[in-house]
Amino acid sequence: MNLKITTKQIAVTGLLLALEIIFQIISNYLQFGPVNINISLVVIVLAAVICGPLSGAVVGFFNGLITLFSPSTIAIFMPINPAATVIVCLLKCTLAGLIAGFVYKLIEKKNRIVSLITASALVPIVNTGIFSIVALLFFRPFLESVATGNGFSNIFMALLLGVIGINFLIELPTTIILSTISGAAILKRNRE
Repeated sequence: MNLKITTKQIAVTGLLLALEIIFQIISNYLQFGPVNINISLVVIVLAAVICGPLSGAVVGFFNGLITLFSPSTIAIFMPINPAATVIVCLLKCTLAGLIAGFVYKLIEKKNRIVSLITASALVPIVNTGIFSIVALLFFRPFLESVATGNGFSNIFMALLLGVIGINFLIELPTTIILSTISGAAILKRNRE
């Protein structure tokens, strides 16, 4: 797989970074429960499929950097474990963009739409998966408070139903639909 970056890819990645900032700011105000709905995941998908895995990782990293300074991150997660907060914020979307880009490139020649849908699904799955693992390992006090405050029997139920459940169920289809529609249009335009 070729990891060379062209001038066009750098320019497009820069434009997508600007769009990422706008979407991330909007995402700070789209909240269900204690976690924000991250519509900016769409931009990570677009970077990964249009410019490649490296671009997806760069846009994902900046998504994480912006998330790190969001009001909910600072209020909820930083007081519990600052080091884990920094790691999870920077790692989850960086890896999501990187993985989505590689998977898209891997199956693109067989079926472009299937590869686009798969990459679109992978970004929220990897993002939420890494967050869930880190939350279970390092944010137990937060999960225990969610469990206690919402009548859940244990922290796993609090994580699944309280912290990520609704958010993930909204993020996944939203990311798949918006990324597939916009990605297919952009890719078709690039081929003309």
